[in-house]
Amino acid sequence: MADLESLVVTVQAGLAQHGARNIATIDKANNQTRVTSSNSLFKYCEYSGAAYKVMSNAWDCPTNCQSANTAGTVVDYHWSLKAIPSFGFVAHKDDTKEIIVSWRGSTTLMDWVANFQIVPTPWPAHIEGSAVHSGFLSAYNAGAGKIKAVVADLVQKYPDYKLVLTGHSLGAAQAALAAVDFATEHPEWTNKLELYTYGQPRVGNAAFSDWLSKQPFPIFRTVYRGDLVAQVPLRTMGFQHQAQEVWYTSNSQTKFCGSDAENSTCQNGLSALQWSTLQHLQYPGLSFDILYLFLGNADAIGITL
Repeated sequence: MADLESLVVTVQAGLAQHGARNIATIDKANNQTRVTSSNSLFKYCEYSGAAYKVMSNAWDCPTNCQSANTAGTVVDYHWSLKAIPSFGFVAHKDDTKEIIVSWRGSTTLMDWVANFQIVPTPWPAHIEGSAVHSGFLSAYNAGAGKIKAVVADLVQKYPDYKLVLTGHSLGAAQAALAAVDFATEHPEWTNKLELYTYGQPRVGNAAFSDWLSKQPFPIFRTVYRGDLVAQVPLRTMGFQHQAQEVWYTSNSQTKFCGSDAENSTCQNGLSALQWSTLQHLQYPGLSFDILYLFLGNADAIGITL
């Protein structure tokens, strides 16, 4: 049997038909080699997409709030911080016993300015040599205090609920930072944490990413085909992804890339000519009307930014 350190598991996207949230587990201590269902990947992308549309404590947004996966979600806290762009919501869902925190991706020029403040800054202090993208950290820190307080209250109120962190694009970067922050401040939460990100850029250096990859909770860093955002900031600038990558390949398979955070048989195996900005908006579950937000046509779907 191949060494689990390099094992790559390929699963047809239709596995969700079998109904299990975790179809199989190929788990080695402190390595991200788990498998989840296609339905779970789709569901948490719906929640990531909802962060673009939920503008209050009402769960009434188009498409993403109305699916079978998300209907009945209760928003406990919504934040909208425009000076240092951070937007999203904290919610819970009683029938599935989960607390969901979703950070919004980038829709405005100011967001992208934050994205490209790429000077690494040391963080967090307890991980020796760790440094992260300063723009992503500023966006996360802008709302972190209140978010963590609300989540702590919900964890206390619902002790048997799992805690899912998710986001798309800039929101994915913030969700990854939150996973480190939550696990550091509340190690007792690691048995309930799960991290699902979509179109996540590289957030930190090897020390940061290696520490996150070694945590015991499931991490699914989802990448759609040739999404260009997953390739920035460049590795030559000292940035590295965390494991594990889940890659939607060009032939509609989902490939679980194991504990190698920069696996050359997954998206890193594509050439730069195969990278695509459009595919950043095509994640299953995100919902195509997200495209209107990126094009600045929020009015087309009845949203005021």
